[in-house]
Amino acid sequence: MSELLQPEVEQIRKLVAELASGAALTAEARDVALDALEQHECWAPFFRLLKRCIESPADRRLGDYVRLARVQNLYLEDVFAAAETCARMVADLGLSYTAFSEGALSRVIEYEDFAAEATILSAAVDSFKALPDLVACLERLCMLYEKKTHNETQLGKTYERLLQVDARNVKALRYFKLVFTQNNEWEEVVAVLRTLLGCVSHPQELFRVAQELAAIYLYQLDMAEEAISAVGVYCEGSPLDTSTILYDAYQRLADWPGCLKVLRQCLLTVDDDESRAILHFKIASLLEQQDDLTGAQDDYVRAVALWPQFLDAIEGVINVGVLRQDWALIETWLGTLLERVTDDKLQAQLRQAQRRLKDGVAHAKSS
Repeated sequence: MSELLQPEVEQIRKLVAELASGAALTAEARDVALDALEQHECWAPFFRLLKRCIESPADRRLGDYVRLARVQNLYLEDVFAAAETCARMVADLGLSYTAFSEGALSRVIEYEDFAAEATILSAAVDSFKALPDLVACLERLCMLYEKKTHNETQLGKTYERLLQVDARNVKALRYFKLVFTQNNEWEEVVAVLRTLLGCVSHPQELFRVAQELAAIYLYQLDMAEEAISAVGVYCEGSPLDTSTILYDAYQRLADWPGCLKVLRQCLLTVDDDESRAILHFKIASLLEQQDDLTGAQDDYVRAVALWPQFLDAIEGVINVGVLRQDWALIETWLGTLLERVTDDKLQAQLRQAQRRLKDGVAHAKSS
């Protein structure tokens, strides 16, 4: 007991005697008594009075539970006893999570004492009867374990519990998606992503989940058809660029019309000339691969028109000329290539090719 003046000693003795006799106290008198006992650290009668109030259903008040838990945590430094008191508080008074966290917990722990908060919430969580309150408490615990106390063991267990009570909980699903990804458990990642597709509400989030699902189908599971299906079903109208995934999927399936469709769609959204030139070059290469030499030539020429220094595209036109045995076309584009290369050795090779071409054409005519 703290040092007391003689009148205070007599006051406390009188108060303790009244409490020991079981005398009934008004609510106001009870608060005065508890304040005095707490101020002078007379813990034995303080706890007896609070216990008597809490164990009587008619006398239970939120403030009594809060006072007891606060003293246990801050004065006696027994957070586990405070946690038990808080669990009983929630159960006895039927508190919601919001009422408990805002009306009680904030008065029991010091500001930003996240370890104590986690201990108390973990004890109280099972006392919440309504599902929204249970979910809110578990989500708060997950945040504390993940970002404040860094308790990986409890974090995993709490997210498991959260998913058990709320199978479509987005926060828990995202956590397990990350865990499965880190462990290369791609089938599990797919299962989580497919669940997320039915849970997220914002269109942008839906597009991101679908794009990630398609990428995992293609690049991790080699399931090109499923990747194409995921993009087609969920990414209609998406501002996210799915062209690379689609092109790679069609390419793995050797679906050249599909590849062409993707490239031509990209032409509608690309603005700068060099990027458009590269797309025309890729289209031309695919058309050439399918023996559509006229189409290939047209797209190679479009690529050069957009990017005059695109030497690969010029060589593409020349190669089409070789395949078509169009010597005049070859001669023209060899001249164009010669004008645009700067390497002396390459220029010499091109001039030699021009001479050989002219000699071959002249020989063919004479024959």
